Amino acid sequence: MKQQNIIPLNKVEKTERYIVVPRLIKGKVHKVVKPLKKIKGNCLFTCNMPHTLIDFIYRSVKKLHLQDNKYIFSRGNVYINNKVVHNAVSTVTLEWDLGTSFIIPLRLQFNTLVTIEVDNKDYSVRLMELAILIALMAQAYPSLPRSNHVSNAQRVLTLGWKSIE
Repeated sequence: MKQQNIIPLNKVEKTERYIVVPRLIKGKVHKVVKPLKKIKGNCLFTCNMPHTLIDFIYRSVKKLHLQDNKYIFSRGNVYINNKVVHNAVSTVTLEWDLGTSFIIPLRLQFNTLVTIEVDNKDYSVRLMELAILIALMAQAYPSLPRSNHVSNAQRVLTLGWKSIE
C-alpha cells in the first residue's frame, strides 16, 4: 500500500470551496452560499466545527460505510413546521449530485449533555453527537424506522460500535 493513500485519523485538511445549500425558511426555499474550510475524506465542514466533532463524524461515516457520497456539515437554523429547533439535524440532498448537506443547529452547544438509559443503566452523552449519529444512520439505513436509528445511535454512543454489529 502506498504511503499517500493512508490518511491519519487526526489530520484535517484545509480547503477553499463554496457550495450553494437550499434552506427551507418559513415555507420558502432560499439558497445560501456556504464557505467550506475543512475537509476529511468525503466529509466537508464549515469553519466553525470543533476538531473533535470532525473526528467523530469522519469515524462514524467510515463505520457506516458512507464513502460513496460527499457529506457537507455546517451550522445554521433548523426548522420543523416553521419553528426553530435545537435538538435535530437537518439533511438535504443537494442538486447535481453534489452530496448531502447536514445542518447542525447553531444554538446547540457541543458540550450539552443528556442522560439516556441503555440496558437499564444511565449514561451521559453529548446531544450534538447523538443528533448527528441519528442523521447519519438515517442516511446509511433509510429503510429502517426512526426509532431504530435512535436506539442504535444510543447504543453506539454508550456501548460502542460492536453493540450494533
